[in-house]
Amino acid sequence: MTRKKSEDIANKIRIFMLKNGISQRDLAKKMKVAPQTVSRFLTGENSFRTDTLEKISEALNVPANYFFSEVHGSAIGSNAQVNSSADIQKDIKLLSTQVELLTTKMLIIEQEIKALKKGKEL
Repeated sequence: MTRKKSEDIANKIRIFMLKNGISQRDLAKKMKVAPQTVSRFLTGENSFRTDTLEKISEALNVPANYFFSEVHGSAIGSNAQVNSSADIQKDIKLLSTQVELLTTKMLIIEQEIKALKKGKEL
């Protein structure tokens, strides 16, 4: 499997995990592997083998072709959950924006806490 294909698969796994609130630790537990193993797959240190993808698809409760739909064009079988590359990019942009918003909110809360500690009103 090429590095690009592995990256595409890892991105699909990450996005699925984010959308469904699944942590690397949760996935590792479901796969019965160490969390570091999942991390190595998602960072590209380890390449995906067929049996690994089967374990991941079972753990995430998605068909295995979910990971290949964008990598190979059309996958065998139908999968209504598969998003286009443009949809994935939009999801990534949305998640990035949400992270920025939450970071800003955290900074505001930190400033409010500092002000309250000093006995000042905002």
